Amino acid sequence: MPETEPSFLMAVEDVFGCHPHGTYVTGEVLQGVVRVGDELEVVGLLPTRRITAEKLGVFRKQLTEARVGQNIAVLIPGINRTQVAVGQVLATPGTVRPHSRLRATLRAETALGTSLQLRFAERSEVVEATVHLPEGADASAPAGPALDGPVEITLDRPAVFEQGTEFTVVIQTRDVITSTRRLGTGLVAEVLD
Repeated sequence: MPETEPSFLMAVEDVFGCHPHGTYVTGEVLQGVVRVGDELEVVGLLPTRRITAEKLGVFRKQLTEARVGQNIAVLIPGINRTQVAVGQVLATPGTVRPHSRLRATLRAETALGTSLQLRFAERSEVVEATVHLPEGADASAPAGPALDGPVEITLDRPAVFEQGTEFTVVIQTRDVITSTRRLGTGLVAEVLD
């Protein structure tokens, strides 16, 4: 019996408008294979959207398919760049779904409080989150909330992650320019929805 290919998965690392053709998204193929004409879903942070991979490319060279480890650009026709975001994923339809509740372990050198900004992938959009501390825990303690124990977190916008996903706790400020400072890290212990 022949082995089947794993489902396709690619994290969106950058987004470029290509008027009037649609939008290019770039990223590394994390698993599976994608071919020109494949139906895919864009999942996480924004409403899930079904799309078609109209063109594939790498360094100004068109491809008919892309495999694990390749950094590629995928042309998504009929949408503009505000309808897809860094931090989303492209995936085989029905294979991944976004989540908004998780149990995690947090590590930080300063108190984090109960309102956090999380980043699930490098350069991805920041997701606002609320930490639900265990009974009796103090969010203002110098070591931060439940550094070595589980906390429950609710995200304002669903993101794609699974058990074992590492994330960064950041603070993002918008003065003259947007700057992001890392406050700590976390590890998803369990997906709750």
